[in-house]
Amino acid sequence: MTLKICLFCCLVGSSLFAADFYVSTSGNDTSGNGSKTSPWRTLRFACSHVPPGLGHSINLSKGTFTELQIIVPPGVNVIGAGRDQTILKADPAFHYNPESPGYSTERLLVNLSSESFTAGNQSIKDLTIDGGGKKLHGALYVKSRSNVLIKRVRIQYTNFTGIWLWDVKDSKVTDVQLKDCAWGSSGWCSGAINLADLERVELDHISIDEGTGYGIKSLGSNGKMHSLKIHDSHISVNPFGKWKTDSGANAPNIAFELWNVDMQRCEFYNNYIDNIMSLVTDADQPGTPGPDLAIHVYNNIMNMEARAKGDGYAMEISIPDVEIDHNYILKGKHGIVNWSTKNTAATNWSIHHNVFYGISDVYPAEIVRAQHVGLHNVKFYNNTIEFAGSTTTNLIAIYGGASENVEIINNLIINSNTDYSFYENKLVHLENAVLNDLKVMHNFLVNQPEGTVTGTYKNNIAGDPKINKAGSRPLPYYLPVAGSPVIDFGMNVGLPYKGSGPDVGAFESEF
Repeated sequence: MTLKICLFCCLVGSSLFAADFYVSTSGNDTSGNGSKTSPWRTLRFACSHVPPGLGHSINLSKGTFTELQIIVPPGVNVIGAGRDQTILKADPAFHYNPESPGYSTERLLVNLSSESFTAGNQSIKDLTIDGGGKKLHGALYVKSRSNVLIKRVRIQYTNFTGIWLWDVKDSKVTDVQLKDCAWGSSGWCSGAINLADLERVELDHISIDEGTGYGIKSLGSNGKMHSLKIHDSHISVNPFGKWKTDSGANAPNIAFELWNVDMQRCEFYNNYIDNIMSLVTDADQPGTPGPDLAIHVYNNIMNMEARAKGDGYAMEISIPDVEIDHNYILKGKHGIVNWSTKNTAATNWSIHHNVFYGISDVYPAEIVRAQHVGLHNVKFYNNTIEFAGSTTTNLIAIYGGASENVEIINNLIINSNTDYSFYENKLVHLENAVLNDLKVMHNFLVNQPEGTVTGTYKNNIAGDPKINKAGSRPLPYYLPVAGSPVIDFGMNVGLPYKGSGPDVGAFESEF
């Protein structure tokens, strides 16, 4: 009896342990059994024969695999020989690239989707998916699964999208390269990566080089975007997208867009982008009320010069509860803009320790601009701003509505303009707008007057700030040198500092 029980356990126990299966360009779906010595020929066949939910892995040899749609069950890993070694392409029967493709989520080549929410507990690693010159609609679709890892994957030349995550939790996309994977029209654009209804999802070390549509975009649901982290990534897009405004004008392309989603505890940091970051809603209730930030944007380089040649702008924001700090914003037409007509759109913004250089436009440009409904409880602390060029640029401009509680404190503002296109640069510019409770205090102004907008002006000084003025911007160029009057001159606004008081500007010196 004991022997029979042991034999039974051995027989059924083998299915309880993760096993490796193999697919090779020299394999055979008819005669193969998925072993290393007798591999299958296609990943599609392997995914239909490997038992789900047990942590089994399908290992792909080097070579090119031409496949119809691949349905990957939960609990099954797909591992290539390396993204330069294993290449998946779509069988011509699965090509789909009409002029207006729509979402067509069923047309993505590698599909990890479930009808109800399921623990994925799986990974896709070490391979390339090639869209064959934009003949393939999309590469990777993950829907209603958790614990999915996408790692060391390259996706290129798809028509509509590279990766689409929809209703996904506790998952990660890391070390992924995407080249020309998005779609665009005069009406709207998709993203190389599309996101919808996510919780605790992390994207890091992503490289996007997009020639048509957006870089990363929310698409598919106006639901949750909670605890989304995007960091240490490089997102580059064509500066001139296909989408047009309601007036028919060409719109700048967007590197990163979260539109009409419920943002909570999101983070965007240590990234490089070269066109607009768009955090926008036209909903009456922009998100779930609560004590948490909607999003924290920090330690990024926003370079509007390299590819956009000064077109576009760094950020458009029409949501409340945002913190923006320690970013370098290089050129472009504006720094931070609120175009919305919703009164909650620019509420509780904390903008601190950023560097803005060379913001300019044919029309007056702004570091912070509110177009219709003003600014509400906006803190602009410890930033370094250098105006440059021959066109008018304002620090803060409000073009409509009633604003209140705007504080401009501890900023180093350098006016290096050689001329002006409309009028001399202003700290605060108002048109058809009212601003109550303005505070302008402890700023160091270089060739820049305080202005005459009604408010509290206190301890603002002018002169030579004694910064490095050598090396690369922002560092070490803007770092105070020994004896600088900006050292310890600021007032305590609740942010960390060294010495007897905060240094004015974005950087704390060692003196």
